Amino acid sequence: MTRSAADGLVAIPAPPLGADDETVRVSAWLVEPGDVITTGNRLVELLVSGITFDVSVDVEGVLERIEKPIGTAVVVEDTLGWIRTSADHTHT
Repeated sequence: MTRSAADGLVAIPAPPLGADDETVRVSAWLVEPGDVITTGNRLVELLVSGITFDVSVDVEGVLERIEKPIGTAVVVEDTLGWIRTSADHTHT
């Protein structure tokens, strides 16, 4: 589930993967800051015990920034990155 920040950004949280005693790492970002995100897009891959898990979100917008770069260890609910939702993003 995503969380909204006061400034209109939505967090991309690390999901529970059932790997409580194992290290989970960011293995790849499939989008870059500035990329348009649509509901269900695969955004980032997490690696645990040689298995890759895709992370997607249920919002649309633009990837604002990446908080956890490739190779970073993460735990459940860590913020992987931020999306500025379509309602908050204006084109000029």
